[in-house]
Amino acid sequence: MFITVKFGADHHILLNPNCKAINLSERLRERCQCGPEVSIDLLDESGNLINLSEFEGSQDNATNYLKERQTYVLVKIIRGEGSEPARYESLLENLWKCHPELAERLQKLSNPHARDKWRNSVHKKTRTPKETPFSSPTKTRATSQQKNKLA
Repeated sequence: MFITVKFGADHHILLNPNCKAINLSERLRERCQCGPEVSIDLLDESGNLINLSEFEGSQDNATNYLKERQTYVLVKIIRGEGSEPARYESLLENLWKCHPELAERLQKLSNPHARDKWRNSVHKKTRTPKETPFSSPTKTRATSQQKNKLA
């Protein structure tokens, strides 16, 4: 049994989740060179957070929360002050290029109140203008003149 975790500049590691969740988190921090002060989590291919930090203190096996042969993206959790919600930052560089749907999901998780505003601005930036068929007046005239000659 193994899982794949993507991070950095298109790096990935294979881990055996058949261990305690705290051991898996420690191994992730070690392999990805995150210090113990950094809160990390995993984002699955469907855009769901695993919430590893909630299970780190338990004696539960990580296989209770992770699916075999699944690919995950390593995420940094930035805790909000006071009533501010937590924000999430991908530790996989260029997430927008590799997995745009996951990048969008992570953005929504980080700022749930501005999701509609963000979605509209992204679509406006990426929307291409509609092309209108171009007809040249000279072609029309030439075609009309040719028709007259043939008649």
